[in-house]
Amino acid sequence: MSSSSAERPALSIVVGSIGGAEGLEACLAALAPQVDGAEVLVCEPAPSPAELRARFPFARFHVREGALVPELWRDGIDASRGATVALTISPMRPAPDWVARIRELEQRAEVVAGAIDPGPDLRLADWAEYFCRYARDMLPFEGHECLELPGDNAAYRRDDLERTRPLYRDGFWEPEVNRRLHAEGARLWHTPELVVLQGRSGGARAFTRQRVAHGRAHGQQRGARFGRGRNLAGVLGAPLVAPLLTARILRETQQRRRLRGRALVALPLVLWFNAAWAAGEARGHLDALRGHV
Repeated sequence: MSSSSAERPALSIVVGSIGGAEGLEACLAALAPQVDGAEVLVCEPAPSPAELRARFPFARFHVREGALVPELWRDGIDASRGATVALTISPMRPAPDWVARIRELEQRAEVVAGAIDPGPDLRLADWAEYFCRYARDMLPFEGHECLELPGDNAAYRRDDLERTRPLYRDGFWEPEVNRRLHAEGARLWHTPELVVLQGRSGGARAFTRQRVAHGRAHGQQRGARFGRGRNLAGVLGAPLVAPLLTARILRETQQRRRLRGRALVALPLVLWFNAAWAAGEARGHLDALRGHV
């Protein structure tokens, strides 16, 4: 065995850094006691303060100015060396057993993803963001096979990532990769045993911009596979998207019997964020109609 192979870590952890230094500091502080030989790569759209970098010497930092999270994940995956690659974002606080659970669960399936629960001291915009993004990942739930896994708390085998590399050259959008791996026979497992807590994010304005950008990228990806008729339907059907997404969120909170009151209080912002996604997605389908994808 070569020295480079012998030194290769079993696990790489890629953190897409968004929402400021405070969240990243809390995320790395949660990881610090459990790193245990894993490599940690922090990929960020702007450089973190030097004192933060100095506090966490186990982390390697990569900067791509203005990048979205999927682009940051792609950069981290490309720079990583581990046999397993775990993904998260800086607003998440991994549970104390997060790394140990990944190492245990990776034996069960090619892709494992876990629960995302709300952390303490969330503001109204954070609650609305939580429901928009993670209602279906809220505890409790039974472990099950699932295509719609949250990339913000997931782990992939490197061999699978290498095989699907052409799919994420423009950014690691996990639905595209998951769909391909499932088609190839991989097992994708959603488990309540692997837990992160969502902390505070960048606020309503920042999340609105992110929803528009991510929705547009989603529309472009779908649009590249669709004909003109489907793309036109994607543009004209945009007003229906926000109500449908919001109804699904309310259904999830009702089924779990948790946080229903919180969801109702956050409902106006949830609807706004979903409208931002719908506008971005329609723009992506329009890009496809114009041949700009």
